[in-house]
Amino acid sequence: MKTILITGINGFLGSNLAERLNSNFEIIGLENSLENLFRLKDTFYKVYSSQYGKLEEVFKENRIDIIIHTATVYGRNTEGLQQIIETNFNFPSRLLDIAIKNKVSLFMNTDSALDRFVSPYALTKSQFREWLVFRKDEIKVMNLQLEHFYGPGCSSTNFITSMINRLIINESRIDLTSGEQKRDFIYYEDIIDAFEMLINNREEIKESYKQFELGTGVQHSVKKVLLIMKKLTGSSSDLNFGAIPFRTNEMMVSKTDISDLINLGWKPKYTIEEGLEKTIKKLFR
Repeated sequence: MKTILITGINGFLGSNLAERLNSNFEIIGLENSLENLFRLKDTFYKVYSSQYGKLEEVFKENRIDIIIHTATVYGRNTEGLQQIIETNFNFPSRLLDIAIKNKVSLFMNTDSALDRFVSPYALTKSQFREWLVFRKDEIKVMNLQLEHFYGPGCSSTNFITSMINRLIINESRIDLTSGEQKRDFIYYEDIIDAFEMLINNREEIKESYKQFELGTGVQHSVKKVLLIMKKLTGSSSDLNFGAIPFRTNEMMVSKTDISDLINLGWKPKYTIEEGLEKTIKKLFR
């Protein structure tokens, strides 16, 4: 049985990937802190600390075949710039180096489709992607540029989760941008399906570095999505569109080309309405 190392295994994406892949692979996890692995409470994965100087121990004790790097810091809470740089660039750079030395066969990286200068998060993700390209002759890489994903259990700082929570409590007024930005919102189960499909077809992908754009291929305005959420929650909140300016370098249209994934046999199952309805129903339980 091949072994997959998942960074950020206690995160929303990492924990769901582990659950899906566990039946066919041995799963090992990396986390910055081992104190509160709340998403893994009913599982029995080996989870190691990702703190500086600890990575070598993981590879001494285990033969790692595939790495799925999901650990990230968005900077939405109180994280400072140095923590964002450490988590999104320094840590995966060390991991990549150790993976090459230990002849890991595949490094799968979760990347962002955002413009590199829209935030420190986006910049650090872009900088690490450049190193993956630079070292592609030393290790096989799949770089997955994820569009905005969501689903029940996603972090409270996630845009969709945050807005649903505010609508559910009927916050009197929610200040927003005009909502003209068009985004590709993808339900998390479709992302898990894509990862599983790529792993199962990894031998068919011959390129040493292959980038995949991972979304539904359909764009919706933020305003439309918020109005759908308001209707589904029955909220009385006033959506105050236009009260907040756009971010510097805001991406107004996020275009996603999913043809490479389609050609490999994957396709998204959920429309935005279906994904939001499933998410909201589970949150209302």
